[in-house]
Amino acid sequence: MKRNFMVFCLLISFFEASAQKPIILDDIHYYVSDSSVREVANNYFKTFFKGRAMAEQEMNPLLFIDFISIRPDESTLNISSPGPFPGVKVGDPKRWIREKVKPSASNPPMYGVRWLAFNTKSIRKTVKKLLKAGYDFALEDFNLPTEPDVNAVAMYGFDYNIIVLVERPKMKKQKTEFGIDHLQLLVNNLEDNVKFYQTVLGAEIIDKKERSTVLKIGNHKFVLSEPEALGLSREQVIERDPKKFVANIDHLGFLYDEIEPAFYGAKANNYRIIMEPKTLMYYDKPTPYTFCILMSPDNLQIELEQEEGRTSARKIYKNEK
Repeated sequence: MKRNFMVFCLLISFFEASAQKPIILDDIHYYVSDSSVREVANNYFKTFFKGRAMAEQEMNPLLFIDFISIRPDESTLNISSPGPFPGVKVGDPKRWIREKVKPSASNPPMYGVRWLAFNTKSIRKTVKKLLKAGYDFALEDFNLPTEPDVNAVAMYGFDYNIIVLVERPKMKKQKTEFGIDHLQLLVNNLEDNVKFYQTVLGAEIIDKKERSTVLKIGNHKFVLSEPEALGLSREQVIERDPKKFVANIDHLGFLYDEIEPAFYGAKANNYRIIMEPKTLMYYDKPTPYTFCILMSPDNLQIELEQEEGRTSARKIYKNEK
């Protein structure tokens, strides 16, 4: 008994000292305001950003999520309507009984993902193409918090989600016109959030500015900024409220070949865990997915995921007419 306790203590010490890095950022999950907007969101990424639908896994496919790829080997954009989802029994079903906040440009900013940014070689040419393709949302020049000299444009997408275009003229030649440039996170306390992403996900610090830090996690860049760095006052920003449903990027999923070490690392460091590692059941049948759910210091949901037979970005596209 004493020996087992000593082994347990050693394991805890190991997890506290060694963050378990994910293979990739696997999914950026949008919850849309209702089922009709789900198709709007899919068409938005397909029409304007050349997104392609990814095929679901063959065994017990999840019909309530759409997977959209902008560039191969990058995170997919996952789109679903608000739950509860038929066939899924995860957590308390009452968590979906929430006050719905109507999407609007006037809604106050909220801690979590502030915007998703795509890179492109020329802002001028890209905006011209977007307008020609029928883009009718507001476009606005603004400054990136850590790269104020870089040409960038912000715009509203479906449900008034903010999408940013970042000009990268020296970007290597890619097979696709667009790619994911970065995710901008609005955080209450920069130090606490940087520590969380370093400790749980093995984030690497790329750059530091006043009230902003740039991290690399898996294969993507994350910019963490306090309100002041984005030209916001703290009084403007609201907390993430579990009693309210706001259509936005609800959570981020990170792919592992084995999630147990990362889970125990988060547990050893006393981070909030909503669900311990569990196989996802769909209509009472197992799926290839095992995942657990953590919460960041600002209550942004972080999912640690593994999928049988897959240790890289999704590769198989859907056959669509």
